[in-house]
Amino acid sequence: MSIGYTELESKVRAMIKPKRFIHSEGVAAVSAELAERFGLNVADARYIGIYHDAYRYSADSTSPDFCRIHGIEVFPEEEADPMLLHGALAAIHFDDDAEGPVPDAFKTAVRHHTLGSKEMGPYGAVVYIADYIEPGRKHLTDEDRKHILSAETLEGMIIRIMDMQRAYFIREGIKEAAVSSELYDYIAAGGRL
Repeated sequence: MSIGYTELESKVRAMIKPKRFIHSEGVAAVSAELAERFGLNVADARYIGIYHDAYRYSADSTSPDFCRIHGIEVFPEEEADPMLLHGALAAIHFDDDAEGPVPDAFKTAVRHHTLGSKEMGPYGAVVYIADYIEPGRKHLTDEDRKHILSAETLEGMIIRIMDMQRAYFIREGIKEAAVSSELYDYIAAGGRL
């Protein structure tokens, strides 16, 4: 049996910086709201949300090999910037930190919350969205949040987020990750998470 939310929250608080913990609380709250709206388990979404950044400060140059040893594919962007693997590290350690097995859907959700993936499932979609729009994020206006949240589906919200990200990437000369492009194309073609 895995530990409850309060116990996991306490562990996460000890693992990350205070500002990041406030962000994680925001992600947990928004994840719960989205889960309720779309008929997912609210407690599960909150649990995943509080844990998603637990390894934010643990990823380093050894992380790509560590992830591969544990059977996780490492994308080129993650190889170049191992900090992006903090979700993968969380997926690897989730059972241990929860002190018991957690569903694979929880691990998949935290693994893919940074770059996204067409394999991330509905809980991954919820955390991906919540991570982008939680109230502490200063890169969004209230109007931006309303625009994202007015989409009728999780997939529609992801498209709106990715459109904003793509505009930013173009301005900054950043190349979008292939796994992110694949997610966008999958949803645009009618794919569901």
